[in-house]
Amino acid sequence: MLEFNIRNKFFKRKTVEKKDSKSINKEKRSYQELYKTEKLYLSIIIVNRYQGEYYVERFIKEGCSLSFVIYGKGTAPSELLYVLGTPQSKKDVVISVIKESLKDKVNSIIDERFNFSKSAKGIAFMIDFDSVMGVLSYRYLSDTRVNERRDGSGK
Repeated sequence: MLEFNIRNKFFKRKTVEKKDSKSINKEKRSYQELYKTEKLYLSIIIVNRYQGEYYVERFIKEGCSLSFVIYGKGTAPSELLYVLGTPQSKKDVVISVIKESLKDKVNSIIDERFNFSKSAKGIAFMIDFDSVMGVLSYRYLSDTRVNERRDGSGK
């Protein structure tokens, strides 16, 4: 009998009061209402080989979330390359995902580099994202590890 009382003392279950389902706020709000979101752009820059790393380093310093270099090779005939003034057919293709707040800064970096010298010229353009599937995909592409709420609380 004594043994039963000790066991009962140590293994006593606690009862938890159930909350009334009407008191719980079941209001659902969208992701855009809760968090700040920015439009995303895909920046593509085609430059001569070994010049793409400059853009990647500068964009990452400015806060770009994703930037990488792909090596490419042009297929134009050598006569056309001579006329265009680009004798080298090996190219770097820089692909970057940029937030709307950084768009002007990125454009100024590209203009600055293209005006640096004749050999630093290339082709650059931006494509805007119409949509991104999934909240986690957007958070990865926009590099929003800690989201701030619109009220500024950050929680």
